[in-house]
Amino acid sequence: MPKLGPFPSKEAELNMYFQTAVPYLIGNATRLLISTDNQEKLTDAFNEWNHVYPKSQNSNTRTTTIVKNKDIAKEKLLTIARIIYADVPESVWTTEDRSTLNVTEHSTSRTPSPVPTTVPMVKVDTNRRLEHTISFTNEDGTHAKPAGVRGCQIWFKIGEPAIDPSELSFMATDTASPCIHKFAGEDAGKAVYYWLRWENTRGDTGPWSDVIMATITG
Repeated sequence: MPKLGPFPSKEAELNMYFQTAVPYLIGNATRLLISTDNQEKLTDAFNEWNHVYPKSQNSNTRTTTIVKNKDIAKEKLLTIARIIYADVPESVWTTEDRSTLNVTEHSTSRTPSPVPTTVPMVKVDTNRRLEHTISFTNEDGTHAKPAGVRGCQIWFKIGEPAIDPSELSFMATDTASPCIHKFAGEDAGKAVYYWLRWENTRGDTGPWSDVIMATITG
């Protein structure tokens, strides 16, 4: 798990986290003061994730659509989990809660993380078949993330360049470079357009990087 925030950056570890955290939250919903509405949203998002994630990991069922649906399901589940965690009063959390969910105790004297103002510099290694290795540094060339930054959001579009961020698919928020992403065989030879930006520990994001294009090696 990453040092900042409760959610692992690697998807396989994130899936294991979901399998433990969601049943725990539902089982302790009354004590944690989780509303019925949020319980339902969490359950629906979890069921959607469990339906599509295994298909995205199986080479026989993995398609561009499945991967995109998996990314959407992940963001829904992360979003409702963040909302629930933010709503639980500090006085309610127990040591077991924090240990199980990887939730740290907030310090009232901590200075809020600044909103990122710099952009990531991006390189994509396409040497491996159906795989991209996405490396990023700060704009000044240093490998250290800017102050208060949790990780780097990686968004992408396959095929044609994106005109607006709404056209992008979410890949990951990676806490350490590089990020390795595998593509389906049907995408071989296609262009991928990458947009990256920093995310701080509060979820605030900085400006977009330059758009980087890379081809999926077949």
